Amino acid sequence: MRRPARGLLAPENRAVSLAVMASMALAFYNATSVTAALPEIGAELGRVALTQWVITVELLAAAIAVLAIGPFIDGSGVRRAYRLAIAGFAAASTLCAAAPTMEVLVAARLLQGLFTGSLIGTAVTCIGLAYGSDLRPRAYALVASVWGVMGVGGPAVAAVLVSTLGWRSIFWVNLPVAAVAAAAGWNRVPAEAMAKAEPLDRRGLALMSAIAAALLVATSTLRWSSVALIALAALLYGLYVRHARRRPGPIVHIAHITGRQWWPVHVVAVASIAGGTGTSVFLPLYLRGGRGTSLSFAAFAVLWPTVGWAAASWASSKLQERIPAQQVVVIGSFILTASAVAVTAAAGVTAPFPLLFAAFACLGWGIGTITTSSLALLQNQADPAEMGRVSSAHQFIRSLGWAYGAAVAGMVLFWVVERRAGDVEAVRGLLDDSAAAVDTTLADALSSAYAWSLGVLAAISALTVPAAMVLSRSYNPDRITRD
Repeated sequence: MRRPARGLLAPENRAVSLAVMASMALAFYNATSVTAALPEIGAELGRVALTQWVITVELLAAAIAVLAIGPFIDGSGVRRAYRLAIAGFAAASTLCAAAPTMEVLVAARLLQGLFTGSLIGTAVTCIGLAYGSDLRPRAYALVASVWGVMGVGGPAVAAVLVSTLGWRSIFWVNLPVAAVAAAAGWNRVPAEAMAKAEPLDRRGLALMSAIAAALLVATSTLRWSSVALIALAALLYGLYVRHARRRPGPIVHIAHITGRQWWPVHVVAVASIAGGTGTSVFLPLYLRGGRGTSLSFAAFAVLWPTVGWAAASWASSKLQERIPAQQVVVIGSFILTASAVAVTAAAGVTAPFPLLFAAFACLGWGIGTITTSSLALLQNQADPAEMGRVSSAHQFIRSLGWAYGAAVAGMVLFWVVERRAGDVEAVRGLLDDSAAAVDTTLADALSSAYAWSLGVLAAISALTVPAAMVLSRSYNPDRITRD
């Protein structure tokens, strides 16, 4: 008879759990806090036109690093990758804090993004190797809780630091947290390499990065050039398939993407993240410009899907102890689809805020249910020797879901605004409390455009239902690798 699972904070798991929490807190904090400091950064360093790259370059570098760290983990072990990621992240944060010019800061943020992505990929793989299948759902619920706390607390902490100690302090504060993460996991995360070390597949990494960039630009605008970019992405993918079949250790094995046991997990996860999280990207803009709320009210509205996500992750982990995880994914897909429709309807009829926010909380519940259980399913079927590659490939796909969801939402929203109001540039000032009131025509156009974008994202969310059904039928519990 199998013994019941020991908890995440049991003596044998405590150090690894603390290391995962601290490293994920660093990654999530840097994804949510820097935006609050952008005005002060631009005022001190100048070159205001480059401020957007302080954010964008970090996200792009993190996505690429997540993909690259997987093979390194398999060949060198989680412990070596973890030490490298923590030390590199601390060094990059120091460079960001000390940057004398905007150009140096952008370069330092590029470096920081590489180590942020390495932290995420290492932490996710560590969960897959350090815990059995019965503890993984709880571990991902813990990660979701950290994300929820950082989603609320990150911008608030950054605002306090910027107003009291200056913008450089938002990077200095990373150092003590990195020290805690290093102390907890330096000698405690799994050390054994599960596969033969191989040189980095630079050509494959370049091709995958180019594919992601082409698709991101294509989904950011509704123009004829988008067709050309999609065709370019298809061509690049064909080149990558040819490259991967000829190389013994490609950056991503095609079978890990298209294999029968893998592709439904990828589709259900990316559809839930793209369709679900894309709805909240422009929620503050809609509330400020379309509903006339204050800037602070609009900014904190994104709390509701975050709370739903974190709470559902814990509920999902408990539910997986009673029913198979693939059934939990199916339940989550129906919750997500129904909630996406409810959010679209609430925005379309200008429903009261309590109803709108309740729908967003349910939407977050659907995302949390799907993402926690689908990632546990993925790692349950992965061979330990390929845990790094499989986990990192999935995290890369999920990160693209974030980007594509925001890109599609923005494409639809601004296209509709341009067609109805003829002035997209006026939207830029809607998040400024000191700005003049927006005219009724633009406010109505923005509200209508947001509802249309929600409708498109609801259609994307609905793709989770057939993908979850396929996953439920194709999942083979005999492939679980460890208990």
